[in-house]
Amino acid sequence: MPNPAQPTVPAGEDRFTFGRNWAEYVEKYYSEERLRVAQGHLLEFLKLDDLRGRSFLDIGCGSGVHSLAAWRSGASSILSFDYDPESVATTTRLWEAMGKPANWNVELGSVLDEAYVRTLEPADIVYSWGVLHHTGDMWKAVRIASIPVKSDGVFYIALYSKEIYVRPPWQHWLKVKRTYNRAGAFRKRLMEWHHALRATMLHDLKAMRMPWRSILDYQRERGMSYWTDVRDWLGGWPMEFAGNMETVRFCAKQLGLELLNMRAGEGNTEFLFRRRGAQTYWDSFLADKELVELPRPFAWLGGHAWRASLGLPSELGDSQEHPLKSSLMLYEDDVPLGFAHQTVAAVKDHGSGRYLHRGGELVFSASDCTDPNTNGKRYRYRLHTLYSQDRVDRFGR
Repeated sequence: MPNPAQPTVPAGEDRFTFGRNWAEYVEKYYSEERLRVAQGHLLEFLKLDDLRGRSFLDIGCGSGVHSLAAWRSGASSILSFDYDPESVATTTRLWEAMGKPANWNVELGSVLDEAYVRTLEPADIVYSWGVLHHTGDMWKAVRIASIPVKSDGVFYIALYSKEIYVRPPWQHWLKVKRTYNRAGAFRKRLMEWHHALRATMLHDLKAMRMPWRSILDYQRERGMSYWTDVRDWLGGWPMEFAGNMETVRFCAKQLGLELLNMRAGEGNTEFLFRRRGAQTYWDSFLADKELVELPRPFAWLGGHAWRASLGLPSELGDSQEHPLKSSLMLYEDDVPLGFAHQTVAAVKDHGSGRYLHRGGELVFSASDCTDPNTNGKRYRYRLHTLYSQDRVDRFGR
């Protein structure tokens, strides 16, 4: 096995034991239901029914659940690697539980080791979810991770978003993570419960829901454990944050990648890229989905929010019963914004490309919070998929 390059940690600081956390997750929380949800999330974002005939590279495989989801989705070959031996061991246990499939390999390796990454077979789908910002050199990790993407492949990454962490700001969380890693076991438990209370339970109470509802429903999002992710969030160090458009610009200018899909609004923003000018399955996906000019002029609603009338049937938009119903993707100069399903208040207060499709209207903001009537940018939209209740039942959105 290769000797992986270690993520950089400043002198005198501890690094979070990601591998140990994922081993506990698989031991205590893994289930077929969580695997089904993880599989659904993966396929829904890729806009694929399955992965048959496609190779899958999982960079920073962690628990191995998403590699397993790719295998269950019919991927022709899978390579999972992680720099942490405990993550490699946990992923290997899942591989063994599946009967040691010959088309799935698990290795010790680091995304910071460019020489190692260049030895890997190029893949149709290169996947790294919530990993690259923990390496200690995020932009170097993004660059190296993009190397094994096939000429007609896609690059699926998720990075912690600066735009989400505004109250308190993202810099606050860097201090919290340092404090958590230096704390003893008892103080860590207190910090975990304090975070759960402020970040989840109080929001449920304000919304007149049972305070445990979001925790119990958490697995519907990605098939993960709430408490595993809380520890991962509080303890995840080293750590960097990336702006949504900052990531898009870096990948375009430095790596020659174009954005296909983006999902923002939670802690991690998900991005799907391909090489600029490449022909991929995405072209077929968009072939019957018209790109429509957003009608002007846009009416100012206050703050960073502007309104446009779409002329679409109201049932295609979000609703109180189905707050993630809309499949509308807003494009700014042909770049997907992907910051959907926001509240009007969030669009007004924070902007940065947030938007809401409800009824026959779109409430939106420019990515740079400028006036979309005069900023010289073009705004268009398309419906990525037509809504169906089956889609919500299967994928939770």
